[in-house]
Amino acid sequence: MFQISEGIKGVHIIGVFENRESLDRLLSTCPINPRSRYVLMEVGLDRETVQDVLAGLGISGTLAGAQYLHDAVTIAMDDFEMIERITKLMYPRIAKMHGTTATRVERAIRVAIEKSWNEADPEYRKKVFGMIGGPKQERPTNTEYIATIVRYLK
Repeated sequence: MFQISEGIKGVHIIGVFENRESLDRLLSTCPINPRSRYVLMEVGLDRETVQDVLAGLGISGTLAGAQYLHDAVTIAMDDFEMIERITKLMYPRIAKMHGTTATRVERAIRVAIEKSWNEADPEYRKKVFGMIGGPKQERPTNTEYIATIVRYLK
């Protein structure tokens, strides 16, 4: 299954295609502008994607930290050791990708996590984090939050 999304890492899903042939037919009749910010991703039917988990936890694309958090989880899924060096390696890498500073990346992620922690569906949060409790429960750090999502997706 293939998904075409808009945004640097596919924040807004535009279309989903069952197979490569149907996608190729669409692209031959209506090609995507190569300078646009469209992303083609191959997705599985049986596994949740990073975007699915973040959406379930209340992280919407309108939050400044949503894209940074998506990038952080994606990077950590490729190289889990980046979690251990989040301030020295991961935040600067994400900042460079988006033309901002590591401090702004860290803060935007923290604000997104704070907002989601208070507004996420408690049942889904329990499914991902394995915790029982309401929004008054202390939220995890950025590192703990990212690491938990990565472990959940793997």
